[in-house]
Amino acid sequence: MTKAMAGAAAAMLCLGGTVASAGSAQASGTSCAIKKWGYTGHYKCGSHVVEADWTANGSVDEVFVVATNRHIYHVWKNAGGWQEMPGGGRADNTTGYLFWDGVRRCVIVYVTSNNTHYQNCFSGGKWHNWTVSGG
Repeated sequence: MTKAMAGAAAAMLCLGGTVASAGSAQASGTSCAIKKWGYTGHYKCGSHVVEADWTANGSVDEVFVVATNRHIYHVWKNAGGWQEMPGGGRADNTTGYLFWDGVRRCVIVYVTSNNTHYQNCFSGGKWHNWTVSGG
């Protein structure tokens, strides 16, 4: 994780997240199981599993994955299970997360067809729409 300063506001950026290990016999595009906080979900084998540490205390606060159907899911402690991310986004991989100015937290995904990174940010108590990352 690197820290960058933007004016008086500090931003934390983690690109890549934690890469989930998929057995060599599993092809990319097949479904792999993941269990976090007692909730089992599935993601595209070979894709990144992003474990966000929003509190910067060394523990995982939220996990993001892309399923084989390109839907983006996340889970956190006491979430009640894996939830699809709002905004109807579709992606081919997760690439990282961004915690901006201590208020806004974003997950970043990648879409292969147009070679573009997108982000969805949580602020004001809710997730918002998917936008081009950095835009």
